Amino acid sequence: MRDIDKYSVAALLVKEIFKNNKKFLTLNVGKFIRQIVSTSDEVALVSYKKSMYLKLLEVFCRYEDMLIRQN
Repeated sequence: MRDIDKYSVAALLVKEIFKNNKKFLTLNVGKFIRQIVSTSDEVALVSYKKSMYLKLLEVFCRYEDMLIRQN
């Protein structure tokens, strides 16, 4: 997670690991979410990384079609 801002592949890897994985979604991921939000705040609005970070946040909020965490 500390290299997520350096390597865009790291964000994709985290997304695929947590996507629809109920076991990982029950962990305390507050630290991950805070880091993703702070990193996305530093990125320009028109950057492709901004959308990548927002899609990554969606993974932590949904499991299949169910909403796990409120936005």
